Amino acid sequence: MTERGAFFDLATSTPVAFETVIAPRDRVEIPTEAPLAMPVQPLGFWQGAARAVRGPGSETVMRRWVIFVATAIMGAAGWKATFDTVALGGVTRLEAVCLTLLAPLFLALALWFVTAVAGFVVLLRTPKDPLGIDSTKPMPKPRARTAILMPVYNEDAQAVFARLRAMDASIAETGNSRAFDIFIISDTRDAAVALAEQACFARFRREASSHVFYRRRAENTGRKAGNVADWVARWGGDYEHMLVLDADSLMTGDAMVRLADAMERHPGVGLIQTMPTIINGQTIFARTLQFATKLYGRVAWTGLAWWSGSESSFWGHNAIIRTKAFAQTCGLPSLNGPKPFGGEVMSHDALESALLRRGGWAVHLAPYLEGSYEESPSNLLDFATRDRRWCRGNVQHVPLIGLPGLHWMSRLHLVIGVLSYALSPIWFVALSAGVISRALMPEVKKAAFTMADLQAAAHALIDWREIQATAWAMIITFVLLFGPKILGATLIFMRKHELKGFGGRRRVMAGLGVEMLLSALVAPMLMFTQTRAVVEILAGRVGGWSAQRRDADKVAFKEACAAMGWISATGLTLAGLFWFTPDLLTATAPILAGLILAVPLTMLGASKAAGLALKANGLFMTPDERTPPAIVRAALGPVCEPPVRWNVGKAKAPALAPAEQTAA
Repeated sequence: MTERGAFFDLATSTPVAFETVIAPRDRVEIPTEAPLAMPVQPLGFWQGAARAVRGPGSETVMRRWVIFVATAIMGAAGWKATFDTVALGGVTRLEAVCLTLLAPLFLALALWFVTAVAGFVVLLRTPKDPLGIDSTKPMPKPRARTAILMPVYNEDAQAVFARLRAMDASIAETGNSRAFDIFIISDTRDAAVALAEQACFARFRREASSHVFYRRRAENTGRKAGNVADWVARWGGDYEHMLVLDADSLMTGDAMVRLADAMERHPGVGLIQTMPTIINGQTIFARTLQFATKLYGRVAWTGLAWWSGSESSFWGHNAIIRTKAFAQTCGLPSLNGPKPFGGEVMSHDALESALLRRGGWAVHLAPYLEGSYEESPSNLLDFATRDRRWCRGNVQHVPLIGLPGLHWMSRLHLVIGVLSYALSPIWFVALSAGVISRALMPEVKKAAFTMADLQAAAHALIDWREIQATAWAMIITFVLLFGPKILGATLIFMRKHELKGFGGRRRVMAGLGVEMLLSALVAPMLMFTQTRAVVEILAGRVGGWSAQRRDADKVAFKEACAAMGWISATGLTLAGLFWFTPDLLTATAPILAGLILAVPLTMLGASKAAGLALKANGLFMTPDERTPPAIVRAALGPVCEPPVRWNVGKAKAPALAPAEQTAA
């Protein structure tokens, strides 16, 4: 029997056939089962409001008032400036449609901006974690047992187990290996991948300091949520907490131990969500996301934690959960009705956090805890594929927003999730209405917009107040869109040790400018892909569940055209139509540029060679790349090492040899 024609039975140390492994029984070492009842929740059956937790106190209530009032003021200011611009000569019906749809867009942007401002102000001083998580304090010794769950589905087994070995070694350094058991819970369908998982597990089990176990389900009912629920029902009774990861997750032992300690010290907390740092960005697209998240993600994250308090949300991974609380409240049913609203719950994480809070358990963010990492999609196509999957899950939440008993903050988180995808079609319709209205507007009004008719200007046909309103609308929109990024950069400039990690002031400014340009170009593309996803999902075309491509290093022209060619074609067509209407062409140029460049931007962003070239020259440098943490080095190996020239200092850097370039 060939190596790829059999699995390895760890119980008998003999090879077994695929058919035997695929049968509904486990062929590797698993612990004695400790069942924990996880009843399916009748979501619509709940009397009264959400059960109380300790808090939020008056301070949190005041914070929310500050955020929402500031959001209303900023959103109204942006909308009013736009209204003053559009209302010259009266408001047509199409303009009224456009203005109405712009209201939720401005409110969403204002909430994003105000949250970042709050986070920036908090980070100006030395903030304290609300749960007392402090990496400067001595290492605690958790008494309760915690299970680390690594769900996998047709993943690269070598990469998955490299991360697990690094995490196991990091826990061992804290001296708390016996407090953590590691479970690889596999939903893999591919027989060859399952073979690789078992081979890697056999080696890992011999080397690990913690107890490690592997289980592969015969039926992957419920996807990841069902995978975790199956573990809870079979082994949850033995563990106070479970730390849920993704296949690309990485966490330090220090972070995991402090999370477990915080759960022990706060018995009313049901879940603590960390903020993962993106690592291992190799392509231009991945490096841009990695840089942007590191630069300004924490100001938004800190602000969100500041006003969410004990009613925060769950991102599905890199979070610790109280097992008993999860079992009591988070048994998810199959939803009634046709797709996309019926069937298995897709974006289970946001609903699970809402159900935990409904059951009286606090849900917190850990905004200041370091040592939590993940990777990002390597290109725009894989990002759009993942985005579509998330879109379906958030669309499915629409009827769930009204579930009885949910805390109003939990409903708000669900609404924000829905709006994150609904805003794209709203923007599309508003933009379409504005363009059509602009094309049909009277000549005098058109001249006032474009300032092209100098004779009209001389005769005061241009209302300079409207020009001022246009300028204010542009300024406010720019501040709302890019203000959080500028605040993140400002915070870096104020901290010299962090500034050095980003490569200095010039590299931060260059990276910020390029990232803002690329995000402005990609935004219209995402508007089109998300609008199409929403339309197709509402029409019943929900798609399947496929494994993520985590290491793609390029996108061929044919693949880019097949996926994004329709966007480029639309941009070229609109540019041709607007060519004879200069004011329309000028007004829509930024959006048209992103649409026309959809195919080449997709290919360029997916280029690993170009991404490594930027890395070698220090663009999009982050502190975690300049000095990779020990756990990242252990998990990723040479690929995470910084280019030699980064450590040369101010001296002229020598050219990299081919081997060095490859390692970089």
